[in-house]
Amino acid sequence: MSNNYHSATVEWLGSWIASGKVQPGETLKVEAGLCEELGVSRTVIREAIKTLVAKGMLDVGPKVGTRVTPVRSWNLFDVQVVGWLAENGLPESFVMDLIDLRRTIEPTAVRWACERATPKQIAEIQAAYQALAASLGDKDEYNRADKLFHEAVLAASHNQFIERMVPALGALLAVSFEVSSTVPDELGLTLPLHKEIADAIASRDGARGVWACMTLIERAALTISRRYPELVVLRGEQTAP
Repeated sequence: MSNNYHSATVEWLGSWIASGKVQPGETLKVEAGLCEELGVSRTVIREAIKTLVAKGMLDVGPKVGTRVTPVRSWNLFDVQVVGWLAENGLPESFVMDLIDLRRTIEPTAVRWACERATPKQIAEIQAAYQALAASLGDKDEYNRADKLFHEAVLAASHNQFIERMVPALGALLAVSFEVSSTVPDELGLTLPLHKEIADAIASRDGARGVWACMTLIERAALTISRRYPELVVLRGEQTAP
């Protein structure tokens, strides 16, 4: 079986499911229909379905066929899954839960980075900040640089669980940045906080780094709460005026 056929089929099916064209609990088309639509063999379809089962997006059972599972069952630390969701517009609750995840992980990772970053990693974080500052006029380039900056900080935490999560966390963070960067002047307002984080890690100042990181996350939360005020009310939070 060609890996190209397999990869392309997984990509098409994953994106199609994430688009909401087939709802949780609904059954996929029979294999023959998918084969005809995608122009691939049943073997390719079956292997692609196995891949999506492993990602938590599908469930296969006797008599019920192949059904789409609820998003809460999907592997949201899988880079492909996050990408498919992002392509089709993330559920608002997903974005707010992502902010909660950032509050949980990032400040601690920054504190550890202040304590544990190697000289090489400190230089990489400083270089990532410079790239961020240089891309201020280009939103897409800024978001790419932002993702690399935060990935470098997470890697410098030297926690093996966080390090294993870096690719997925980077993809999740990119989603958060994409939402917050739509606000005019937001990039310029957050840039100094990135410098605070980079300089705190360089000077081994954990308190400064944690403060800057938490302030950065709360700015993102404020931006999102203004964009999705109805969500904030539902979650019992206060919307800023």
